[in-house]
Amino acid sequence: MIVRRVVRGVMFLACCAARAAAQNAAQNAASSVPASSTITVQAGAVVDRDTVTVGDVVRLTVRVRAPLGSTVNFPTGLDSLAAVQALEPPSVSDGADSTVVDRVAMYRLSPWDIGRQPIRLGDVVVQSDDGDRRVTLTLPTLFVRSVLPADSALRVPKPARPLLAVRAPIPWWWWALAALAAVAIGLLVWWWIRRRRRTAQPTGDPFAEAEAAFARIERLRLADAGEPGRHAALMTDVVRRYLSARHEAATLAHTSGELLATVHAVATVPFDRLRRLLDEVDPVKFAAAPLAASRARELGEEAKAIVREEHARATAIPDEQKAAA
Repeated sequence: MIVRRVVRGVMFLACCAARAAAQNAAQNAASSVPASSTITVQAGAVVDRDTVTVGDVVRLTVRVRAPLGSTVNFPTGLDSLAAVQALEPPSVSDGADSTVVDRVAMYRLSPWDIGRQPIRLGDVVVQSDDGDRRVTLTLPTLFVRSVLPADSALRVPKPARPLLAVRAPIPWWWWALAALAAVAIGLLVWWWIRRRRRTAQPTGDPFAEAEAAFARIERLRLADAGEPGRHAALMTDVVRRYLSARHEAATLAHTSGELLATVHAVATVPFDRLRRLLDEVDPVKFAAAPLAASRARELGEEAKAIVREEHARATAIPDEQKAAA
């Protein structure tokens, strides 16, 4: 029993000695902490006005007080996706308190959306010998009012567009009709080109072409339609084309005087009749001289008679030459 009591007393004394040593170590550690660590970092932010319109410039002032020997790093800008954005990097200056590190940063902000818009700014980083400390700022909220009238201040979004519906397959008979229409158009174009070539192709007989042109002009009945001058001019042009086809020297580029001078020595051409026809038709053709419908028909008949007479003389000369031979 005596031994047990002695052991318990020794253990009790050892515990008391360990507790006293721990208390002394804690007091020594507390006395060794620098006095600067007991000073807390103070930060605040304020705006010059809390109610603005879109595009107005607002000044946000952020002030931080930290222990001496510390370095205060302000965030360089605001969130680029927020409704309130910074116009430029902040301007940083020293505060009035010289007992601590007093730094003031001024931000120039501008909102671009209406309503209550929060200011989103990053943390302030304070660097000291003890390490880096991040300070989260409590920032004010801006109210951005609209400058529009009250009846148009609300923004109503457009309704969502419907999804593109799957198109139904085109029926086969649509393709059949399209193919049939393409074939019909192709046949029509082929017939028109063939008809135009057949109509425009010369026959090689100037007299036959002239007779066909006379008949085509007479079917127009221009004299009865109130255009007697045009009827006489077209009939005279047929005579000029006939003579240019019969004689190489008489081209369509000649004037009436040049044409008469060219065919004057041609024995087959009825010169006097041709001269009288051109002298009477040229004022109608170039000067719009008045002409009666009956006279226009007579001039047309005269043009046909000149062509037929020239053709008769031209075909009679070879017959005479054959008879003389």
